[in-house]
Parts: sequence; structure tokens; C-alpha cells
Amino acid sequence: MMNGEDPIRQAADLIRVGRRDEAQPILARHLQTYPDSVDAWMLMSMCISDRQRKIDCLRQVLRIQPDHSLAASRLMKLLSGTGTVTTWPLAPAEPDTPPAAVPPFTDGPLPASPTQYPIGHPAPPSPPTVAPPAETKKGAGGLAPVIFVVVLVGLLCAAMAVVAYLFSATRQARQQQAFATAAAVAAFTLPPTWTPTETATITPTRTPRPTATVSPTPSPPVPNPTIQAEMDIIQQQVADVRGLEPLVSAIPRYLLSKTKVRPVLAASFEASGGTQAALDDEARVLSALGLIKPTYNLYTNALNSLTDSLGGFYFPWNDELYVIGTGFTGVERYIFSHEYGHALVDQHLDLSRLGVYPLCTSDEQRCQAIRALVEGDATLVMNQWWRQYANPQDYSDILAYTPPSQTLPEQFPPPFVARDAQFPYVEGLNFVNALYARGRWALVNAAYTDLPESTEQILHPSKYFNGDSPEEMPDTPLEGVLGEGWRLLDNNSLGEWMTYLLLGYGADVDAQLDDPLAERAAAGWGGDRYRVYYNDDADQTAMAARWSWDTMGDATTFDGALADYLHERYGGNRVDSAKGNCWEANAQRSCLYRAGLEILWLLGPDQATVEAALTRFPGFN
Repeated sequence: MMNGEDPIRQAADLIRVGRRDEAQPILARHLQTYPDSVDAWMLMSMCISDRQRKIDCLRQVLRIQPDHSLAASRLMKLLSGTGTVTTWPLAPAEPDTPPAAVPPFTDGPLPASPTQYPIGHPAPPSPPTVAPPAETKKGAGGLAPVIFVVVLVGLLCAAMAVVAYLFSATRQARQQQAFATAAAVAAFTLPPTWTPTETATITPTRTPRPTATVSPTPSPPVPNPTIQAEMDIIQQQVADVRGLEPLVSAIPRYLLSKTKVRPVLAASFEASGGTQAALDDEARVLSALGLIKPTYNLYTNALNSLTDSLGGFYFPWNDELYVIGTGFTGVERYIFSHEYGHALVDQHLDLSRLGVYPLCTSDEQRCQAIRALVEGDATLVMNQWWRQYANPQDYSDILAYTPPSQTLPEQFPPPFVARDAQFPYVEGLNFVNALYARGRWALVNAAYTDLPESTEQILHPSKYFNGDSPEEMPDTPLEGVLGEGWRLLDNNSLGEWMTYLLLGYGADVDAQLDDPLAERAAAGWGGDRYRVYYNDDADQTAMAARWSWDTMGDATTFDGALADYLHERYGGNRVDSAKGNCWEANAQRSCLYRAGLEILWLLGPDQATVEAALTRFPGFN
């Protein structure tokens, strides 16, 4: 699903959003081909936790580029327990002899050198040589104490000079460390320098919109005047980066401590019409799909969906902007640039009209695609602000920051939750980068009019550019065949993204397919439609999910992958059936059918319910 792109930039983007485990194999593969890549070794040192391997990576950087100040400073910190680091003198290269490849994560110690001294300090001067005292003539004994005192004073002065020099060098190195960090990171983690380009024509006045029906949430105190002044400056900088002038002179802006986040989100959730009963029905749908266990409560997950997992959130329905934190360090400034990017786009392009905020009013996978556009836009703005306006202290703060996987942490979230939360930021950024590469901000602005229609278009931007729309699937109700007592919980579409999560990130860990296989099986998605029903009296669920695929090969790949998933999910309890492949466990029956390019998955409490549902799909008989 990931687009082909520069592995260094791809790894840097993953590290920036906290996905270090995914960045590591990308860098390892790159280093096998390019063992002397300074950027790859530097990034590798950031995404592994083992101290010795971090040291090995940084030593590789210094082997290739001995004057790399950021690697030197980081290595000095790691070696602070010993205070020394081996250095290797540069040997003259033999003509036409390539350097020897160094495999990633070399086991054992690196070659030793006879010369060792602390990183960032010059080699100490040799101690003064004192000649053995000459034989004293008789009668000269009165000069010996004077000579001794003079020599002692000279040695003390020399020692003080050396200490003063070393202290000065250390202080200078520390002062330059933040600037070295900025230069080194910018060299390999950030997008190209932004150049002003013509933007799409936008009416310079904000179109009035109806008053939001969402009630205002309780607001914390406004930041102090100093922080507000800093926010004002960043707003001007973001406007410059995004190429849009603010249409609203002031918006509500808040710094929110972690303890105050849940009450604000809970109030917003309730004001937008969210209820526990609706969450219970959603949980039944996700449980039928196998994405959560039946006992999982979606409430905290629903609150998290209102936020940016970076550490802040913006509410388009009341124009309120929140940054989670109590100070305004480089991290909060970085997050503020992202959230104000939302506010600025909202002022010009009206995010509330998209049918996504606060609730999705169309197919969920289409809403996921639109959210990916919105979040990818703000993430690109944030990265360009970082490149152009962040100061050295900002760089230092941001580099040390790992975004939380969830704004409100959960003890045991289902596997799909964390991966799904990354979609609008990682895959969304890839999509917006593709737009920006073709037409700068003008094309990004135009996408808010010509909205992406599916998560497939986000994952494969070429399908968006080619106008490859999802196939319109027939909507097949089951009310007439299920009998009395059944009610419809959801009539929706999964899209390529949720199909991928279903196969690779389900709640049954043993049933999860390997990520590359799940990715490959979901590619080639053409369209889908599912319906889920629930019987309250019997506490039973029924479902029909129908996919269409681009080619026969795509259909065959998915058919096999879904069969493997269901076989493991139901503990290998396959049952005989005249039609399709069926499994049973825990008072639930699942059957899989195929008709050409289409795959049908039926789920019910028993064989009779599944066979009754199958009568509504004659093509699969």
C-alpha cells in the first residue's frame, strides 16, 4: 500500500510519528545496498533502543563523516559512562578500490585505535618534560628551594590553562549542539524548501455558515500574554507557509493539561449526540468483522477520534484550537502549527461542509479518505513550518519528542486501533505530498472541491489522479429473510484500508495475516458493501459483506487470504457445506462464497440463518 518513495524520507516520516519499528527494516535494507549512507546510519541510531547498537550506528556515521557534529554529540552522551570513544584516522584510499561494505549492526566491538580521547575535546597537550636536576655544586644549595617553587608554579599555571581551554571547548560544543541538530536533521528528514507558488483562487471572504448545533465545550483559561504573542507569530508563519491569509482575526486558543483533556472531549462527544448505546452498536459491528473482542468498550476510542494523536486538536464546529501541554516549548509550537493549519484551511474551505465533522454523514471509508486529506494537509504544513521557522531549541525539543499512540491511553487497545489512528497522518501525508508535488498548494486546495472518494485513492494517489472511482455495489437488505426481532446496525463500506486491517490487525492475534500478505490481498479493491444486523432478544448478530475486485487475480488473492483468516479465527473448525466454505465456533457460523470478481462473506448464529441470507444473493448460488 505504501507508495514507492525515497527510503530515507519514508523512514524519517515514520520516525517522526513514532513508528520506529517500521522504519528500522526500511533502513536496514537501504544500508545493505548503500553501506556508506550517513543519513541512514543516523536515522537508524534514532529508531533502535539497544544502547550498544546505537553506539555502533553513530560510530559508522563518524567513520564515514568524521566531522559529523550531531553524531559526535550523541555518541558522547551514550559513552558518558566511560568518557572515551575510539576514533579512526583516515587512511588514504587505494586507487580504484571501493570501501569495504560494513553490514548493519555489526556484532562485536569495532576496530580499536591506540588513540582515545573524549568526543568534542581536543587531545590534551603533552605534559612538560622536566629534565633531571643537574648535580648541585657545593655552595649552591640555597637556590634549590627557589628553583623548586618556580617549577611548581609553572606546572600549576599550565594545568589551569589546559582546564580552562577544555571548559571553553565544552561550553562552545554545547552551544553549537542545537544548531548541529537542526542542520543534520534538515538534511535528511524534511521536505524540499518551500517556494511560493500560485494558489487556487479563493474568495477572500469567509462564507457564512449556519450556527453549529454542537454545544460549546467547557473552555480552560486562555494562555498568558507571552504565549499568546508567540502563537500570533506562529499563525503568521503558518499563513506564509500555506499561502492563505487569515480571514478571522482571532480564534479561541487553549493550552490544556493532560488531566483536563478527557472532560473537554467527553463534553464534545455528548454535545455532538454521541451515546453509549450508539457505541455499543458500533462495537457489535466491529466484533462481527473481527476487529475487536465483544467485551471491548469503545468510549475512550471514540474520545480519541476527536483529537490529533500528535498532541492537540481543532474543532471545526466551534473553531476552538487546543494544544495539550502546560508550557510552550518546541513541541507545543510544532503541534500549534499543525492545529492552526486546520483553522486556516477551515476559514477558507469550510471543513464543516465536508460531511465528516463532528460525525460522518456518508460511507465511513469515504470519510476516512477526507480526514486523510485534511490531516495530511496540516501535517505537511507542520513539517514546512519546522523547516522554515523552527529555531534550534525547537529542533532539539521536537527531535526528542515521541507522539503518543493515543491521546487518552488505554491499557489493552485492540491491535487495529493504533494502526488505524496513524492512517490520516502517515498515508494522508503521502497523498498530500503527491498533490503538492504535482501542483503545490493550488492542487491541494482544489482537492477540497474534488474530494477523494475512497481510502484506495489515498493509498494509491495515481487512482485519484486517474479518476478511478469505487464500484457502486448493490445494497442488499436482509430484513425480509432474517425474521422478526432483527434490526439494522450498520450499512456501510470498508474500503481498501479497513479490508487490510481486517486481515492483518484483527482482535484474534493468531488469525492475523502477515502485513505484506494483508496489504497485497487488499490491493486491487474495487468496491464493497456490508450490512450488520442484531437481535436484542437473542443477543445474536448477522452480517453480509460483499467485495468486488479489479481483476480475477485480485479476487483469487483476497479469497484465499480471507479463507485463511477465517480458518484461524474459528480455530480450524471447518464444517461441510453444499455451497461455499464454512466454519463454526462459539455459536457463530461464517461462510465464504465467490462469483467471478466478487467475494461474499455471510455470518450468522447458525446454518439456517446463513442459508436464508444466501437466498438474497442468487449470483452466489
